[in-house]
Amino acid sequence: MHSDECTDAEREAFRRWYDADPSHAEEYAAMCRIWKVSEQLPPSPMKLAPPARRRTGAALLARAALVVLASGVIWGAGWSVGALPGSVRYYLAEDGRREVLLPDRSQVELNRRTSLLYLGYSDHRRVLLSDGEAYFDVRRDVEKPFVIRADNASVRVTGTHFNVWTAPERTTVTVSQGSVLVSREEGASAYNQAAELTPGMQAVVIPDRMLQLGRVDPATAAAWRKGRLMLDDVSLRDALPLINRYLDQPLRLEDQDIGELRIGGIYETSAIDQLVGALPQILPVALRQADGALLLSRRETP
Repeated sequence: MHSDECTDAEREAFRRWYDADPSHAEEYAAMCRIWKVSEQLPPSPMKLAPPARRRTGAALLARAALVVLASGVIWGAGWSVGALPGSVRYYLAEDGRREVLLPDRSQVELNRRTSLLYLGYSDHRRVLLSDGEAYFDVRRDVEKPFVIRADNASVRVTGTHFNVWTAPERTTVTVSQGSVLVSREEGASAYNQAAELTPGMQAVVIPDRMLQLGRVDPATAAAWRKGRLMLDDVSLRDALPLINRYLDQPLRLEDQDIGELRIGGIYETSAIDQLVGALPQILPVALRQADGALLLSRRETP
């Protein structure tokens, strides 16, 4: 399905298989998770010959058996030297919050529309979190640091309580207990920085900008755990990503200059559409629907 050589007939055959039974969708999702895990594996120096376009059923089965056998041996050896994970878990919260217990006994609460991939290595624990939000209660283990890779940042801890909100445009880390080390993700050029956060501190990582540090009330960042969104006099531009997690149609700025307007208040996440409908009364903006989104522009005054 990811190959340029995949034909329309093959895609149609896949669609028929996918729709034939709900379990097929689960199997496909499992394969996608394995695909995602493979992105974390170290590159191999081996050069493999390209496979033939078509193979007989017997040949495919024989090849698959060899791959499974070899993979088990390689995976076991890789785990022993810390190159491959010994445990892999994938968690998803779709329409509501979800509490999960990781294999290392750490507890995580996932916000709506958040997925998390856990990889347990022999010398550390790794979590992949992209475009989502989670509150972590990490079980202390000085021998195996707990590392989170988010969209723009890396978070390293041994055991503590903290909240991570992440999206392509920014990553925000807020500490409730203990301490965490926040650094910019690799490849962020001259803006690479790192900072140790203690309770009540927050770090905001934005691409191509310096690390922003400040003191906040941790309860504000984690208010989503009680079904609330707390906006403490933030710009409309910064508020939109927080609001959009709870909307089926995202809010977009049609006029960029209104992005600096300020907004505050406490809102129920289950009724966030009421906030959207009230925006033209709260701020000098107009709201219209177009291209599957809700567009905000400056309201013309008579």
